[in-house]
Amino acid sequence: MKDVEWLKKYIKDGKIDAEIVKVRKASTVKEAAEEMNCSKKQIIKSIVLVAEDEAIVAIVDGTSSVDLERIKKLIGKNVRVAERDEVLKLTGFPAGGVPPIGHECKVFVDDRVLKNERVYGGGGDEKHLLSIKTDEITKEAIVTRIRK
Repeated sequence: MKDVEWLKKYIKDGKIDAEIVKVRKASTVKEAAEEMNCSKKQIIKSIVLVAEDEAIVAIVDGTSSVDLERIKKLIGKNVRVAERDEVLKLTGFPAGGVPPIGHECKVFVDDRVLKNERVYGGGGDEKHLLSIKTDEITKEAIVTRIRK
């Protein structure tokens, strides 16, 4: 299992412009935005999907939801949202703590996420958030419209 310490090492080793922030509560977009004193559009959600035989991470801002039909058209496979217990198995991170970086699977980032220079997403568990520049997220991701 991956955790906050694994993510810290990944950030340090990769010289990534990001910081892990300990928070009291951030299990919803509203709570995360309140903790970071920012807009819900600056909060990102890393949604884990299952596409037949592979995992996919789809990243949207806190006001959006993933359009599964768009993802299906992009990859040519049926897609569904992973169950909570599958998230850990597929990413190494618990549901609610999945960061936008550090994945071996395909990662799609909604183009609206890039309207912010810095965003806040999963930081390895439900008690941490990752503050990260958006250009760091897009280095290993496909950027396109994936929101509804």
